[in-house]
Amino acid sequence: MSRKLRRLMIIVATLALATTLATPVSARVPIADLDQGSPADKLQEATATVVVPDKFKNETPGVWIVRLSDDPVASYEGGVNGLAATSPNATGDEQLDAATPESQEYADYLTARRADVLARMSADFGRSIEPRFTYEVAFNGFSVWLSPDEALATWKMSGVANVEKNTVHTLDTDNGPAWIGAPAVWDGTAVAGVDGFYGEGIIAGIIDSGINPSNPSFADIGGDGYDHTNPYGDGVYVGACDAANVDQYDDTFVCNDKLIGAFDFFPTDDPDTNAFDADGHGSHTASTTAGNFITATLNAPTLSIDVDISGVAPHANIISYRVCGDDSLGQGSCNGDGIVAAINQAVIDGVDVINYSIGSPSATNPWAEADDLAFLGARDAGVFVAHSAGNEGPDPATSGSPNAPWIGHVAAFTHDRAYPNALINMSGGDTEAPADIPGLGFTSALGQTPIVFAGDYPSELTDSPELCGVGDLGDNISPWPEGTFTGQIVVCQRGTFGRVEKGANAAFSGAGGYVLVDNGAGLVGDPHEVPGVHIEQAVGEDTLIPWLQSGTGHMAEIQGATRNVSPDNADRLAGFSSRGPNPLAEWMMPTYGAPGVDIIAAHGKYDEV
Repeated sequence: MSRKLRRLMIIVATLALATTLATPVSARVPIADLDQGSPADKLQEATATVVVPDKFKNETPGVWIVRLSDDPVASYEGGVNGLAATSPNATGDEQLDAATPESQEYADYLTARRADVLARMSADFGRSIEPRFTYEVAFNGFSVWLSPDEALATWKMSGVANVEKNTVHTLDTDNGPAWIGAPAVWDGTAVAGVDGFYGEGIIAGIIDSGINPSNPSFADIGGDGYDHTNPYGDGVYVGACDAANVDQYDDTFVCNDKLIGAFDFFPTDDPDTNAFDADGHGSHTASTTAGNFITATLNAPTLSIDVDISGVAPHANIISYRVCGDDSLGQGSCNGDGIVAAINQAVIDGVDVINYSIGSPSATNPWAEADDLAFLGARDAGVFVAHSAGNEGPDPATSGSPNAPWIGHVAAFTHDRAYPNALINMSGGDTEAPADIPGLGFTSALGQTPIVFAGDYPSELTDSPELCGVGDLGDNISPWPEGTFTGQIVVCQRGTFGRVEKGANAAFSGAGGYVLVDNGAGLVGDPHEVPGVHIEQAVGEDTLIPWLQSGTGHMAEIQGATRNVSPDNADRLAGFSSRGPNPLAEWMMPTYGAPGVDIIAAHGKYDEV
């Protein structure tokens, strides 16, 4: 099987086999089709018109990303000083090889041109201009600390295409692979005459919060006994595991034949930052994409279960690119210039696919933004990019950036596995007790217990005790002192504070159970410190709460989470998932729908498993 076909099959397995096409746009078009119309033309237009001097007014000193005029290595199709074309669009290669003599020669040309711009900046500004990151392969330019006046002066220089202020982006399975049809790719039944394929030989690049190398999802030998092959050769790694890379090497980070490299592109002066996962999000997305077959134990405060899980491409290799901060450096904060550096490095490393679950809620002009254009360079290099559509739903036109048409934007759908829970066997009160109320909540059961509404328990700390929190999101302050409740099921309403935070606050004050009434954002099966269930807004506000406010002696049970696998659970768009259309441009997005709700995957903050 050719490398191109292997790459195509894993892309299909990851995004489109049995999922719902979320919007009426085509799937990925051939790379050459980008030349037929708007993208190239609009890129030229953007160079001339998108930046105006007014954009520099009222700005503050900070990091700016400078895009230079020459094409990056991945997009260069010839015509400069006799230098040979390097883009696969011109060479006919399946994928860019950044190590060829032609690529290196053109990269050297770009480096010299960049040095000239930096020298002119240093002369004009009266100080040494030292870039924070430099880029040549997927994007041509650099990032640097400038005042607004210096940024404007740089924008006016010859050889400069654009200057933009650095932006901060945010971080936006078990049955999932089976539901989208991955096993048919694995066993060879998906396409007649094509052998089974688990991702062997594919390199997946994960641009996120880092990775936990000690998690078994990323071990050399998976739970199915598969012993990975390092495509670079035995003992050859990149980034943190390459002793020759003085900027990235970390002798505490251990690579293997599956996890063949890791980089840290989170810009900070803190010497303790590294390629390890600072959040857990990166390990989660990496294992969802290419995690090994393993048996995982789901440990929640009130129950534990064992489940067999894997990524969609369990035999693929992984390289991680950390671009996001940790608790002390801005949890979930991902700097734009570090993201461009990661994209650039991923193309150099020869990854086949990039998973990018980061974004901004605000749509931007993709023909002017550095990250969008870096992804265009990645596409020119033959790399497929999968981007999470975002978590700004359920309203229409909530898709943010990057919002380029050359990226595969993936909406979050449910799969066929669920762990339903319910509030059952209610009695008491002066009105008819509600029928059983279905919901979600990954907790154990709770027998017959008194049930009360949090809003009926005044607090000296808040006028809204029904929200079961005080202060700001994440403060974890209960409205009531310890001992306020004596084991009752406490009903809270969603809003302002975290879902799990509310349950923990109620438990701190003595609750023995917890019910969360939704606010329309959608149900989530969270684990809680006490047995709990999350129910729909309408039944909670119109039926449950009015019943609790009538009479006395209210009783109920929490059923407890039970595993349920059924097609009826699948292909529902998550309430949180961002919707189209693109609010700023003439194309529909998201592009695909795939499982993205209640995914069971690796945990990974630092050395946690």
